[in-house]
Amino acid sequence: MRLLRVLGLLMALWQHRSNALSILQDTEISAIRRGCKNLENTTPLLRLKKDLFCDYDTNTRPDHFKTVTNVTVKLMPKLMEFTYNGIFTLHSWMAIYWTDLHLTWAPSDYDGVNFIHVKTWEIWVPDISVYNSGDMSHDQNELPLTECVVFSSGSITCVPAVKYISKCSPDFTYWPYDTHKCRITLGSWSYTGEEIDFHLTGNGIHMSGYENNSLWDLKFIDAVKQVKKYKCCPNDTFPKIVYTFKLRRHHAISHTSYITPAIALMLLTVTVLWLDSRSTERIAVASVNFICHLLCIFDLHWQLPYNGVNPPNIMLFYRESLALATFVLLLTALLRKLQDMSMEAPSWIMSTTTFVLNNRAGRFLLLNDEESKITGEGAAAEENPDVPRSGVRTKESSWRHFAAIVEWLSFFCVILTYIIILILLMPTG
Repeated sequence: MRLLRVLGLLMALWQHRSNALSILQDTEISAIRRGCKNLENTTPLLRLKKDLFCDYDTNTRPDHFKTVTNVTVKLMPKLMEFTYNGIFTLHSWMAIYWTDLHLTWAPSDYDGVNFIHVKTWEIWVPDISVYNSGDMSHDQNELPLTECVVFSSGSITCVPAVKYISKCSPDFTYWPYDTHKCRITLGSWSYTGEEIDFHLTGNGIHMSGYENNSLWDLKFIDAVKQVKKYKCCPNDTFPKIVYTFKLRRHHAISHTSYITPAIALMLLTVTVLWLDSRSTERIAVASVNFICHLLCIFDLHWQLPYNGVNPPNIMLFYRESLALATFVLLLTALLRKLQDMSMEAPSWIMSTTTFVLNNRAGRFLLLNDEESKITGEGAAAEENPDVPRSGVRTKESSWRHFAAIVEWLSFFCVILTYIIILILLMPTG
């Protein structure tokens, strides 16, 4: 009897469990039906969203596989960053438009609801990627989370905040007057042109909301659509949108810090050659000029960006100017030594100085006031034999005259050298 009671109890428990499972399954089925279709007593917006997304697949392209999905894009830049290693970062809004035929409805069936707001993860979105990405660790193969507007016709508008990072090829040759061209190449990572085709709205950009960078001036050049074919897929096309920007450096601070001192040092080098080579002031100014060139080059070494194998022209200018400053310093010491020579000058030096002194321009450049007066008396004596002659002591002054010739030649050669350097290193365009 006890055995029969135990068996009866087990049978009753089993039947109760079966009834409970049946009730649970009916409840789940009812919930599913209520979530998809049976929502007549709820708000029109809730009914609409349930009807649209009941069997919607976010991984399925909205058109037939033989029909292309047209995607229209427009950039609205906000901020920009640019680093010396050529990484161009654009913070922007992007307006994206396309049509999803799976998301259409008649507004009259839902109390006139003409549009709804949805998140990007709730619908299919085009996979817009940056082909020339400058940061491979940054996920640029999908749209960031944002809210889109879906209209009853199936047209969708999304305006996500995007951060596009691209790699440029910077050229700092004309630093601090350098300009750079940077491109952002956008396209689909997974679909061909026969599945997704990209288009531009107008010129493809809207710059009114852009806030200019304190270091760079960003100018939009153009946005073009390019369609290419590759050997791997001769029957497929791969469209892409290429945005081109020009970056121009704000050079006011750099001009004050490095260009103005460069001009001052150039004038200082020429001034050294103007001073009397026998004066202490000339050797002092030449030494200070040399030290200032070294300090400027050391500072530029830490401030200038690397430019591959070609250094910026401003560094080349300081290098050539340092070479001229070194030449002027050594020349000053040599001229001081020449003018103290007591030995008789070689015949070629004497003939050179004589040839120059026979020229009025040469006498003007080489002779001082006292010698010019003596020379004038000598010329008058030649014209009038009755006037006693008192010629210049040619042998004793030949070294000094030769030093003056070298000094004036160096003065004009240094000026000519600076002119050539400026012509070669000045920015073009």
